[in-house]
Parts: sequence; structure tokens; C-alpha cells
Amino acid sequence: MIFRVQENTITAYGTIWSGNGMEFVSLLSLVEAKHKEITIKLHTYGGSVFDGNLMANALRDSKSKIRLEIVGIAASMGFVISLYLKDVYMVSNGYLMAHAPSGYTEGTALDHENNAKLLRSIEKNFIKILIEKTGKTESYVKKWLVGDNWMDAEEAKKEGLIKDFLDPETETEDFNPEQLGMTETYNRFSALLNPKNDLHNNLSDTMKKPIIEALGLIGVDANSSDTAVIDAVRNHYDAKITKAEADLRIANEKVVVAEAALKEQSKTAITAVIEAAKKAGKITQDQVATYESIAEASGIDALNTVLGAIPARNPITSQIQNQGGANNAPVGRDDWDFDKWQKEDPKALEAMAGKEPEKFKELFNAKYKK
Repeated sequence: MIFRVQENTITAYGTIWSGNGMEFVSLLSLVEAKHKEITIKLHTYGGSVFDGNLMANALRDSKSKIRLEIVGIAASMGFVISLYLKDVYMVSNGYLMAHAPSGYTEGTALDHENNAKLLRSIEKNFIKILIEKTGKTESYVKKWLVGDNWMDAEEAKKEGLIKDFLDPETETEDFNPEQLGMTETYNRFSALLNPKNDLHNNLSDTMKKPIIEALGLIGVDANSSDTAVIDAVRNHYDAKITKAEADLRIANEKVVVAEAALKEQSKTAITAVIEAAKKAGKITQDQVATYESIAEASGIDALNTVLGAIPARNPITSQIQNQGGANNAPVGRDDWDFDKWQKEDPKALEAMAGKEPEKFKELFNAKYKK
């Protein structure tokens, strides 16, 4: 994006590139220091969402009174910038164009999913701003984010997106922006549009120095050309973005590794809990797959809760062998006599003679009447 400064007017034409956001913030700060009222002349078909947001936030939070004049088109991110301000005017032959935020990613499925999540978050924020700007319902403004939606000055005013019209700064033939597309529509104005303030430089020497110092730019100084300074700013932010992308990729890889380790730990814990339940006689081998599914779907805490409600089951032989005390007969055998024991469970009767001699003697005497 090309910026021109004349007194209290900042002209911003072209694509919003990476780095333009901080460049604009620096320029605005310098103009704010001298002027309480600032005019921004905008003609853009959008660009970087993040840099556009920097510009929009700086304008919204400015202590100076900001007047935004759309002198050609404000499309895509340019349209979003206009939403942040109250005093927005547009030339009568200009256009707004709204659509949903877009982007692209390279890499793994996780990279694409993260980008999609980010775009949905940005779109949600756009909808919120549209509602605040126009006072219309969410369902009404959402339609502006489906496809490319062009609005001329009359419609933009009717929808509450601009305050009023301005006289055209260029004479353009009638055309349909939906047929021409965003780039060609932009070019129709750009071919004739010139800033009213005839400037040879975008940045004054007094503005170059603080920008260079603030960003720590290398290879340029206050005497360098505008192009050299702008390129240095762009390179500065391109380097930051490249590093940020590399850091994000490394962070994503660490997340994948951590998730795999956590999954393995969870699997080991689930196996240990199920094996303990099997050993306690709560479940059988045939039921293992069922309880593994419960753990995978609801977590190990849910598995522990389910298994905790199941009583341990001991075999009958274990009950016979392990019960002690005066009354260790298996449940349901209290009324067995000597003959019943001998017929149904002679081994248990034999064990009773050694472990419970009094019980055995009682049964024996009852049979033989001793």
C-alpha cells in the first residue's frame, strides 16, 4: 500500500501488504501528534487481514477525530476498516465490497484446521462489528459474507455503512463491478485517481527516522528513498512472519508428540484397570472389548466408576476353602445332613473333618445316633 501524507491528510492507496499495518500505525501516530482532526483517503481492494486489523484498530482508538473518505472502492479488508469508524464518507460513484475472510495454508491437517478455526473467529468478529455498525440482525448481516457483495454509494448509505456521499474525484464510465471483478474495478479508479495534494514523497525525512529507529531497520537511513524504506519495513515483517510460521510449525509438532504420548499413557492406564477388574472377577475376557470402548469414549474416570459398581465374584470352591470360623458352610447348605454332604460334595465333607471337627462330629453323630 502506498501512503502519502500532507498536513492532516493521509492517503492510502493499493493492496494492504504484510508490514503495511505497522507502517500506517507509525504514520498515524506522527500525524496525531500535530493534528486533532485527521482525514484518511482510502482506495483499496483489501489484502492482509492482520495488517488491516492493525490499521482499523489504530483508527478506532485514535485520540484525534478521524474522517474516512472512500475515494474509489473499499473492498474486502478495506470494507472492514470502514466499519470501525463513525464518520465514513464515499464518493457518489464509489463502491463497497464485503465478503468473508479467506486465507490459505500449507502443511498437515492440523495446520489447515487451525487456519479454519482462525478464519471462523475472524468472521465472527466481522459479524459483531457489522451488527454494531448498522443495528441490523445477525441473520441480515451474515448474507454480506456469502460471496462478493458490491454496494454502490446509495445502497451503502441506505444500509447504514456510510454517513453520506462525496463529489467524485474521478469521472468513470458506468460499469458493473460484479462483472468486472475486484481488481479491474480498482484499476478503473486508479487509472484516473491522483491525490489532490501533489506530493513527490510518501514519507518526509522527519517521518523516516522514527520508523527506522522504532523497527530497527538495517541498511536504510533518513536519506534513503521512500521505496528503500518501505522495502526495508516489508522485509522486516516478512522475516517476523517467517519466524512465526516456523515457531508455529515446531509448536504443532510438539503438540502432536505430546498428544501421542498422552494417548499411550491413557491406553496403559486403561489396560491396567481392566486387568485388575478381570483379576478381581468383576469382568471376563469376553467383556474386555466392551469396557475398552467405554474408556475410549468417556475416559478412564468413567471406566473406574462403572467397574467400581460391579461386585467382585469368587468361585464356590474359593468360598469353601477360605471361609473360617464357627459357620463356614457354603450358602444354602445349612440344612444338609451327613448323607447329603456325602452325596453332593464328599470332598468338602472330608475337608470339614479336618477344618471343622465339631461340625463334622455333629453330622456324624446325627447319622449314627451317637
